[in-house]
Amino acid sequence: MSEENKPFQLSDNSNISIPLRNLISMIAVTALSVWLYFGLTERLSMLEHNFALLEVEVEENDTWIDNWSPPKAVQDTISRVQDLEKITIILDKDIKYLKGMLNK
Repeated sequence: MSEENKPFQLSDNSNISIPLRNLISMIAVTALSVWLYFGLTERLSMLEHNFALLEVEVEENDTWIDNWSPPKAVQDTISRVQDLEKITIILDKDIKYLKGMLNK
């Protein structure tokens, strides 16, 4: 059998020849890829954690806002201001009516 027709045989005595420059490049690319992968994974985990914390805080604030009611003094003031707005509207109508009566 010639060299070309020989079946490929692999054993623990097999030798592989590769230039040292290429081997170092492959190791560097592999190390860089692993470093980038774990860096991205860490960043994503941190962002997801921060998002979860913010979501809890927003929910707490929303609950506080829903349960909040103004103090009694503020509610009374709002009621009095609404009454004053009604009186002002009535007075404006009366003034317009009186001005109309004077202009006749």
